[in-house]
Formats: sequence, C-alpha cells, structure tokens
Amino acid sequence: MLVQIAFYLAPFVTCIPCSQVMNRLGYKVSLSLSLLLAAVGGCSFSFAIAMGSFTGSLVGIFVIALGVAAMQVVANPYVTQIGEVRTASRRLTFTSSINSLGTTLAPLILGITLASAGVENIYLILSVGLLLLSLLTWKGPLQDVRGKGGVKLHGQLIALTNHKPFLLGAVTIFVYVGVEVAIGTVTISYLSDKNIVNLTSTAAASLISLYWAGSMVGRFAYSFLGRKVESMRALFFSALLAVLLIILAMFNGNVFGAVCLIAIGLCNSFMYPVIFYKSIEGLKDLTSSGSAVLVMCSVGGGIVPFVQASLIDHTSIPFSYIVPLLGYLIIASYGLYSKSSSSKR
Repeated sequence: MLVQIAFYLAPFVTCIPCSQVMNRLGYKVSLSLSLLLAAVGGCSFSFAIAMGSFTGSLVGIFVIALGVAAMQVVANPYVTQIGEVRTASRRLTFTSSINSLGTTLAPLILGITLASAGVENIYLILSVGLLLLSLLTWKGPLQDVRGKGGVKLHGQLIALTNHKPFLLGAVTIFVYVGVEVAIGTVTISYLSDKNIVNLTSTAAASLISLYWAGSMVGRFAYSFLGRKVESMRALFFSALLAVLLIILAMFNGNVFGAVCLIAIGLCNSFMYPVIFYKSIEGLKDLTSSGSAVLVMCSVGGGIVPFVQASLIDHTSIPFSYIVPLLGYLIIASYGLYSKSSSSKR
C-alpha cells in the first residue's frame, strides 16, 4: 500500500515545480533532468535493496515516481508541440502506445531475469540506461520548446481556471485514470470469485494482462488510423461502448461478462492522449502548468478503485461496476460537449 501511496503522492510534489523548470530551461533540458531524477531513484532503490532497508527502498521508489511524474509533465505537451497541430493527438497516442508496450513487456522481462540477476541488479541496469538516455537527450539534436515564463505560478494557476475546456478535461482525466485502474484491479476479483468465473488468483492476474494489452493494441491502431476519425467523436462512441460492455458484465456474471470487461481495454486505448491534448489545446504559455495539473489529476487512479472496492463490501462485485459505468458516462459527456464546442467555432 505504501508503494501505491508513494506513486500517487509524487505528482503533487514534483509536477508544479517541473512546469516552472520547463518555462525557464525549456522542454529538452527538463526532460533530461526528469530522466536523471528517475536514474537517481533507481540507484537509491538498488542500494537499499542490497542493504535490506525497507525505508531506503521506499525512498528510492518515491524518487523514481518523482522522475516518472516529471517525464509525463514534460513529454506529453512536448510531443504535441513539435509537429503539425492536426496530427498532435495521434502523435501523443503513439507515444502512449510505446508506454503501454513497456507496461506489457516489463513484467515478462522481469519474470525471466529476476531469478538470475536479482532485483537490485535489474534496477541498477535500468538506472544506467536512464542515465545514458538523459545524456543523449541533453546533448542530442532534439528540437527545444520554451515558454515565455512571464507570469508567476500563482497567476498561471488562476488563469487556468478561466479555461473551461481545460477544467472539464482535468476532471475527465481524473475520472478516466480512475476507471481504467479500477477495472484493471477489480476485474481480478471478478475473475477469481467462486460465484462468477472461479479462476485461480494466478490465472486471473495473468488473464487481466489482456486488458492492458488491448489498450496497447488500440493505441497503436489509432495512432495510424486516427486521421480518418474525429477524435472527440471516437471518444464519445468508445465511452458508450464501454458502458454497454459494463452493463453486460454486470448482468452476466460468467465467462462472457469477463470477456466484456477485458474488451474495455480496447475502448480505453486512445482516451487519455486525446483528452490530454484537448485539455491543453490553446493554452499557449500556460501549457506547462496545465500539463502539470493534468498529471496530478492521475490521482484518480488511487481514489476511484478505492470507491469501487468500498462498494463491494456493501453490495457485490458485479454491482460495484456501477462506479466505472458512471465514469464512462462522464467521459462520453465530455466527448460530446467537446465535439459540439468545436463545431460551433
């Protein structure tokens, strides 16, 4: 539990300061420093494991989480600003698909190498890789982007509250990350419950990897085929499809219901990048601060699953999916509103 707290607390510590560094030093240097911070965290974790220190390990994990959060703050808006505006959401979706690929492959690679290398050596190797990537980013020919930084932080945050599309996007990011994580965790209980699918815990945990893999496949597909589909229209219909799949799972507590829940991974695939881009679109010099706030909204991944788990204690596993169902209705409403707003311009 402390590990999850460390990861969800980290964005609140690093995101806003990182946005200010972006304004002063530019995106390129900020990205390099973010990678360096994660490398320091990896080294700290490796040494703490070798020394058998739980507190040191937790500190190392927290520093890694700081670096990861900083990377998100920098990389997401950076990707949208280094190319044509009309392809920005597809570029962000493609980079998100690479992230999903790492999420899918990392447990497999870790499982193969853990017995022979040991946790501390694996993290030490990862830290060296992050350090090299940091140096490559610093010295490489990457295009730089820099904000004007003329407005103080307090003024930037106040200015953001005047952007209704951003505020709605921030709420939707909170909801999206929450329902994505909730389904990815609670569905393991759905699969292993003796009155539903009755799989072993190990089999259920393995099967849920298909949910995350579906998200990866969908992101790759959208990054190449997205030019044929208006992003907010796609978001609206994908969210409605997720609602339908959840309803089927709630009223079919069996293998079919499990398949419906796992299929939601495909619906999720491109939601985060298109919501993120739509939220920061038009923020101009407020982009870095807006990006920081959006990454902080990922705390929904810790809150929504808790709400659903609490509901299970008072009702049942199938009925608890009313929580993500309501979440997807909010996402669908956001997609419909954003599409209507774009049509009026």
